[in-house]
Amino acid sequence: MATNHRDEIDLLDMIWPETGLQTVVRAPVRAKDTLSEDDRIDLEIDFVTLSLTPLEFIQLASAMRMSVDGMLDQHPSLQRAVVAAFDIRD
Repeated sequence: MATNHRDEIDLLDMIWPETGLQTVVRAPVRAKDTLSEDDRIDLEIDFVTLSLTPLEFIQLASAMRMSVDGMLDQHPSLQRAVVAAFDIRD
């Protein structure tokens, strides 16, 4: 995890090779367990940035996870995209 010049830490900065989708997550640098609802987590998806409270960020991530699980229940063949993304061998 790299830090940048604005007292933030990059929790994630990656480009998905299959699609070119770029995702970046930045959070303020704080002592352990001192992040508050006054802080903002920036989620960048290509050219769109969402600035969320920590709780909103967690809720969004949970909603996305539940949505992915539902989609994979309906279309299990898409699981190969998950395996390919992380290069997991069967």
